[in-house]
Parts: sequence; C-alpha cells; structure tokens
Amino acid sequence: MPEPVTFSRMRPADWFEIERQPSQARVLGAEPDDINWDTAEVLASQPAAWAARRGERLVALLGIGEHYVGKHGVAWAVLGRDLGTAHLAVTRKARDVIWNSGLNRIELIARAADTSFFLQRDRADMRWALDAKRITPECKWAMLLGMTPAHLMHGYGPDCEAHMLFEWFGGQTRG
Repeated sequence: MPEPVTFSRMRPADWFEIERQPSQARVLGAEPDDINWDTAEVLASQPAAWAARRGERLVALLGIGEHYVGKHGVAWAVLGRDLGTAHLAVTRKARDVIWNSGLNRIELIARAADTSFFLQRDRADMRWALDAKRITPECKWAMLLGMTPAHLMHGYGPDCEAHMLFEWFGGQTRG
C-alpha cells in the first residue's frame, strides 16, 4: 500500500528539489534554471503555496500567484515524476485551494491542442481544442479543478504553442 500524500506549506528549496515531469520542462514560462532563489521565495510566500509529498518524495507543488492581493490570481502547479497515484490527492487539494482562496477571480493557463487553421474565433477554436479526441491532459485537469475555458490563445509563450485560458469566479460561473 502506498504511503499517504501529505501537504505542507511550500518552501523555496522545494522549487529546486522537485523532479519535474518531462511535460513540465517549462513552468510559468520559465526553464528550471531561470527561477532563482528570490523568485522561489516569492512563490513560496504567496497565501496559497503548497508542497505535496508521498513519504519523503516531493511529488507536486501548487499555488496561486496573487496579482491583486486578495482579489485576483493565477493558479499554477509543478507535477513531479513520482506523482503516480498521488494525482487524485493533488487534484483534490488544488481544487480546494482554488475554491477556498477567497479570491474573486483566478486564471489558469494550460497547454492546449493547436489548430493549423483558424476557426471563427473564439468559441469554435475552443470547442475544437476541447474535443475528447484532442483535449490535452493539462486542459482536462483544469476542468477537473472547476475552471471554465475562456479563450484559446494561439502562438502563446516562449515556444509559440496553443494554450487555453481558464477562469474561475469565486465559485460562480459566467453565463
């Protein structure tokens, strides 16, 4: 039986300890070596900054970077190579962190399936990217967290890939 997953406040050193999954070569638009100690301290000092461990192994980091303190933030996560069966506990914790954040608005940006063509923006692009045959694990996870797809962003980030902007509004969904 696997050891239970425990959560504790993220420490700056956790950023440098976690062994990222290959799909997370870049996080927050940065290469692992782009994040210095000062940036790790800022991430760890946010009201929502958590480390997940299975035994002594660090399996995930997650949090919300507050852009407007107490009002608006961007959710983020770094998933480790050893995540495995801890995925469910980490997903539940991430959802709880978002839903109990007290923030009015939270955004999450996830890698999405790209189109080699542009559909009639914006809903047709989103429907295409969220189709069951094409949806990325990152977009599936955002939806499991209760986030609402808002916009497909073509050519986003340092690798000019498609990403989906997800939103959450204090437990309310937009109509």
